[in-house]
Amino acid sequence: MVKIICFGDSLTFGYQVSREDKWHVIATTKTGISLVNRGVSGDTTVGMLKRIQKQVFDAKPDGMILMAGYNDIFFNRSWEQAAKNLAAMVDQSRAKGIQVFVAIPPPIHLPVTFKEGGELVDFEKAAVMIADYCQWLRDYTTSSQLFTLDFSAAGDWCDNDLYLDGIHQSPAGHRLMADQVIDFLEKTVIAK
Repeated sequence: MVKIICFGDSLTFGYQVSREDKWHVIATTKTGISLVNRGVSGDTTVGMLKRIQKQVFDAKPDGMILMAGYNDIFFNRSWEQAAKNLAAMVDQSRAKGIQVFVAIPPPIHLPVTFKEGGELVDFEKAAVMIADYCQWLRDYTTSSQLFTLDFSAAGDWCDNDLYLDGIHQSPAGHRLMADQVIDFLEKTVIAK
């Protein structure tokens, strides 16, 4: 069975969504490809660089869906360092012969309605930086000849029902993401 590590933060982990409703579980069930969740809520690309050896390389997957960067923007107020760290993870993975699929996360949906900690982040400024970061991801994946899984293009992310809080996807948002992953995997992995 093909094994792909899903490596990222809370958008990968499936923050506050039951296991059976998470995008990677739905896609595993529909495709037969083992999508192993290695998302950690609140993680940054710095934290991911520290855990990539143990959670990805040591697992010897056939591929990795890499999605990260929003927490760097929220807490460090910069996307450039996230971009540098993501490129480092891609280079390390390629050096180990792991097929990398870079995922562009869904956009945040303003207004963000965080109950705790939301006052520490200027989400309107973050949304502008996220747009810049996502454009960098598109340019980077094109120039680096990487497969891109663009969740932001999955549908109309203006629908409130797709979010729990403006950042994290609801079960409906996870279904939308799963549909895109299934289509992506059928074209890139299963078609091989």
